[in-house]
Amino acid sequence: MSVWMPEFYPAFRCRAGACRHSCCRGWEIDVDDTSARRYQETPGALGDALRAALFADDGGWHFRLDGEARCPLLQPDGLCRLIREAGEEDLCDICALHPRFFQEIGEDELWGLGLSCEAAAELLLEREELRFLCDETGERETLPGLLGRLGLSVPPGLLRYAPRLDEARRRKLMTRFAATEPIDDQWPRELEALAAAPLPERVEAGAYQRVYEYLLFRQIERLEDFGAAALADYAGAMTDLLALWDAQAPDTAGHLRRLSEQIEYSTENVERIVFSF
Repeated sequence: MSVWMPEFYPAFRCRAGACRHSCCRGWEIDVDDTSARRYQETPGALGDALRAALFADDGGWHFRLDGEARCPLLQPDGLCRLIREAGEEDLCDICALHPRFFQEIGEDELWGLGLSCEAAAELLLEREELRFLCDETGERETLPGLLGRLGLSVPPGLLRYAPRLDEARRRKLMTRFAATEPIDDQWPRELEALAAAPLPERVEAGAYQRVYEYLLFRQIERLEDFGAAALADYAGAMTDLLALWDAQAPDTAGHLRRLSEQIEYSTENVERIVFSF
């Protein structure tokens, strides 16, 4: 089995207390059964805190968030009490792996970083071209080359970002994204602001090409389910919204992080965009 990953994957480092958008806030935190059993046996004050934070429902074990939707182990300085007192090896699976994701395509495995993490979004945007690294051989491929290696067929024209940002397109985008389940109360207000903002006079396609390709890469395992045309339209809609957002206030990394947070971590929201094609 070969493992392919974006070239920037090995450079990823969690920003811990320096992160402006901690993944320990605003997200439901699932706890795997093995970690939950370990936490129930952890001694001392840390064990007491872990047991007070844990609860179970039909979906398994979770940490009970506080009134500000923060993990109860998140300290005021932005660092994790569990890491400080027990070490990273004691983290539950989701905390240890985030923002990494993994996909299996035939006999190959793809590793990536979710863009809801500001550090991951910035690593992507630092690259002028998106390339993928094979951990076994050190070979590098562009997205078309990687698809070929995986035996996947996507018409070359669908691998190029072609911006479409006239008023009719914007109305369509607003309808599609408004149909997604909001991650928080701010999301509908953000869409309202984008609906009223001036349209960009021109969008440089090349500036967003690597984002478009990465959005395709993120959903490669669903290529057969969605079809190449619908998947390309999904990536195009996401990238068009990003370009529209940047025209309102330049902050590609921040907007990309927010867009990923809203859409890519919800299977239902991804499908709402795809199937409104």
